[in-house]
Amino acid sequence: MASPNVREDAFFDPQAQKLLAAFIDRHRAATLGSLLKGIVHNLNGSLQVLSMQMELLQRMLPQGEDKMQGQMEKCLGQIDRFKGMLELLIRKGIHEEQEPPQSILLNDILEEELSLLHHNLFFKHQVKVLKDLTPSLPLLSGSYMDFSQAFANIIENSLEAMENSRRKELFLRTRVQGKQVQVTIQDTGCGIPEGVQPHLFEPFFTTKAGKRAGLGLFVARRLLAPYEASFRYSSKEGETVFEVSFPVKGLTSP
Repeated sequence: MASPNVREDAFFDPQAQKLLAAFIDRHRAATLGSLLKGIVHNLNGSLQVLSMQMELLQRMLPQGEDKMQGQMEKCLGQIDRFKGMLELLIRKGIHEEQEPPQSILLNDILEEELSLLHHNLFFKHQVKVLKDLTPSLPLLSGSYMDFSQAFANIIENSLEAMENSRRKELFLRTRVQGKQVQVTIQDTGCGIPEGVQPHLFEPFFTTKAGKRAGLGLFVARRLLAPYEASFRYSSKEGETVFEVSFPVKGLTSP
């Protein structure tokens, strides 16, 4: 990557730290509100399909067991999807602040963040998603919400960058590189001007005046700082790449 490694700075005094913590808490609440909107949208879609299938099932009951079984399988599939989304809501919205660390599956987190974007019509109908997710990645340990919100912020930035692009492709990749696990998020958006790049991770810095608080990347870096995450990026018109790397104990370089 072209940029130097970016890590958490330590220049804020205690009062500023408290203020920024309060803003991060508000950002969490706003993110949860957006998340709930996506979940409700998905749940409504599932319930509509389930209702339609149940009506068909009622009409088909006298026609034989084979057709009934097929419709039953469709209904059960929708019910499983409903249960999965409820479990996701529980994981993301009802965690205690002091919950113990849990195993983090980066591939699963990325897939879940993508699934929750289907209420976003721009993402659903205009963005092509490409994935290269390495199976059986080493597990990380930490707070689910830290990883979930951090990657949601980076993906949201990528989508915003592509709003006016002719080609709209979002590429996600995970891999093991040496003693680290790396997540790459790439978009075909407008790119980041060179004069803006030094300020990307500063709090309240935004090029979208009035639309965003300018906390997305700042919050992502702070949330992942306890896990020794390092950020690298490169950008030009038509392509921006963010790479987040995590050290993993016990890994040996090839």
